[in-house]
Parts: sequence; C-alpha cells; structure tokens
Amino acid sequence: MIKGIGIDLIDNSRIQILYEKYGQVFAKKILSETEMIEFNQSSSPASYLAKHFASKEALSKALGTGLYRRGISPSKLTVDHDDAGKPFFVKNDGLLEVLKSISASSIFLSISDTNNYSTAMVLVE
Repeated sequence: MIKGIGIDLIDNSRIQILYEKYGQVFAKKILSETEMIEFNQSSSPASYLAKHFASKEALSKALGTGLYRRGISPSKLTVDHDDAGKPFFVKNDGLLEVLKSISASSIFLSISDTNNYSTAMVLVE
C-alpha cells in the first residue's frame, strides 16, 4: 500500500550559485560522509548536489516529515546506486524508525536532470 509520494524540482543555477559561494560547507550540509567521497570525484559538482538534494527533499515529502524533523536531515541520508545504476536510499536507523512509524518498508526513488533542472520522485510503500 502506498504511504506517500514526494517530488522535488531544483533549478540547477541556484545550486551552482550556492556552491560557488559556500563550497564544501554547503556540500556537507546536503551530503552524507559516504556521498562526499563520490562528490569530490564528480566532474559536475553542482549537478551532483542538485540531484541529491532533490532526492532527499522528495523523500521528506513522501514520509510527511519535511527536512530536519525526526532525524530526516540531508547529511544523515545517503543516496546510492545499484550495479545497474538504479538509485536508492540507504536505510539507516533513523530512516528505518520513521518508516516503521508509518507502517512502511519500501522506498522507490527516481532521479532525472537536464542542464537546467534536476528532479526526483519518491514513493514510500
């Protein structure tokens, strides 16, 4: 049974401006330690940040928590990819607790981007 759906759309130029102004400080607010490793190797850091932020914002909407509530903060969430490139959220203790509280166990994530925009959709079941 579907427990929530969330979507987010990011204007990549806004992320680029913030990244140019705040650099790694901004990145560390959005990315987990694991993601920071991949981010530091990225050829398009602003795009990487935009996709990951959109994913985490969409998840917070699907869970009904919003960001920075109940342990759902961007730097505590990790987006990873399977061998085929399909994105997924790593389920840490905080995320598992929120899922349990809404009687959900599965999270589905889709990410897409263009030069100008990044978007993510999350379905919680």
